[in-house]
Amino acid sequence: MYWTKNGSIPSQETDGTDGWQQAPSPPTEIPEGKELVWLNWEWIIRDPKPQDRAGYQWNWQHDTRSWVEGAWSTYTTEIQPLDTKQIEVMSSSQINVFTTSQIA
Repeated sequence: MYWTKNGSIPSQETDGTDGWQQAPSPPTEIPEGKELVWLNWEWIIRDPKPQDRAGYQWNWQHDTRSWVEGAWSTYTTEIQPLDTKQIEVMSSSQINVFTTSQIA
């Protein structure tokens, strides 16, 4: 018998805390070249993730059960000051959430 808590990878033992639910046993036969993963409360046998290439990455699409390549975007968590023109188009409720370091 297998158990999972909050969607964790099922195991045959629990840590004794509340919240564990019974989970299906993993398949015993995995075809060569495939991998077994636990996703969205079920076992999936799939191809391994393809190699990412510069500017792109592969993401698993659970609904189609396939790898989909998409452009990889970079973002920054650095706070950039807003200028007057950017502030003028905002409502007062939007402006109220900013700190003084965000408004130059």
